[in-house]
Amino acid sequence: MSQNEFDQAIRELKYNLRRYRRIIVVVAVAFLGLLAVESMFYKVEADEEGVVLRFGKLVKRSTPGLHFKLPWPVETVQQVPVTRVLTLEFGYRTIEAGRRTTYAAPNESTKDVARMLTGDLNLAHVEWTVQYTINDAAKFLFTIGGTDDPRGAVEDTITDVSETVMRRLVGDVSVDDILTTGRDRIANDAEREVQEFLDTFDCGISIDEVKLQTVSPPEPVKDAFDAVNRAKQIKERVVNDAKGNRNRLIPEARGNRDRSIAEAEGYADRIISATTGEANAFLSRLAEYKKAPDVTRRRLYLEAMEEVLAEVDDITIIDESVRGILPLLDLSKSNTGARGKGGAK
Repeated sequence: MSQNEFDQAIRELKYNLRRYRRIIVVVAVAFLGLLAVESMFYKVEADEEGVVLRFGKLVKRSTPGLHFKLPWPVETVQQVPVTRVLTLEFGYRTIEAGRRTTYAAPNESTKDVARMLTGDLNLAHVEWTVQYTINDAAKFLFTIGGTDDPRGAVEDTITDVSETVMRRLVGDVSVDDILTTGRDRIANDAEREVQEFLDTFDCGISIDEVKLQTVSPPEPVKDAFDAVNRAKQIKERVVNDAKGNRNRLIPEARGNRDRSIAEAEGYADRIISATTGEANAFLSRLAEYKKAPDVTRRRLYLEAMEEVLAEVDDITIIDESVRGILPLLDLSKSNTGARGKGGAK
C-alpha cells in the first residue's frame, strides 16, 4: 500500500467515526446501563447469607431470596454458606464421594501431615477430618483474611490449629492407646481444643466434629504391629473363653455340692427320725411290759402268730390230749405241697 492510499484510508476512518459517534456513545451507555441494572439484583441461596458491602464496609445482611442493592462498584455482595457443613481432610484427599469413595494416591505432603510421633517414641499414621460451620458471616469475612479469599484464609487457620492440636494429643499417649481405646478420647479432646483456639480468634467458626478416619502404624512396621495385635486378640479370646468356662463350671459345681449336702442332710434327718421313732416305740413296749409282763408276753405272742398264720393256707389244730392222729390226716397230698403250705401242727 502506497502512502497516498494509507492516508486515504485514515481519512475515511475518521469520517466514519465522526459520522457514527452518536450511535457508538448510545450503544456504550446502554450496555453500561444494562450492566448496572443487572448488578443491582442478586439472589441468596437457601443455605447462604448475603453480606452487602458499600465501598468495602458492611451495611446489611440478606436472608435467602432475591434482593436489591446499589450498582457495582458502589455496593458488592458476598454470599457465605452459613448452614452448610464444610469439611477439611488431613492425611488423605477424597476425589469423589459416593457409595464407592475414590481417594487420591498418597503423596509426600499427605504422608507428612499424617506421620506423628507418639508418647512412647513410636510413629503412627493418623488421618482425620474436621467438620465445621460458619455461625457468623461478618466475622468469617473480616476477622482473619478479609473478603478477597475468606474461606481460604479461615481454612488455612483451621489447618494450622488442627495439626498443632492433633500432634500434641498424639504425642501425649502411647501408640497402643491411639491404635485401640484412645481414638474416641483423642477425637473429642481435639474437637474441644480446636474450638477453644478458634474462639480466641473470634472468626465466626463452629467446629462440629473431629473424627479420626484411619490410625495405623507406618508401612515399614505395619506387618509387625498387625501380628502383635492378632496375638493380643487371640490372647483375649482365650482368656475370655477360660473365664466363660469358669463362670459356667463353678456355679454348676456349687449347685451339685449344695444338692448333695441337702440330700445328705435330708437322709440323715429321715434316718434319725425313723430310728428315734423305733427306739421310742420299743421303750414304750418295754414300759408296758414292765407293768404287766404276762399280759404283754401273751399279746406279743398273739400278734406274732397272727402275722405268721396269715401266710398259711391249711391249718390243723390238735389238742394236746389227742393220740393217734395219723389216721385223721389227709396224706394224699405230696410232702412238697404240704410243706409248701405249712404242713400239720
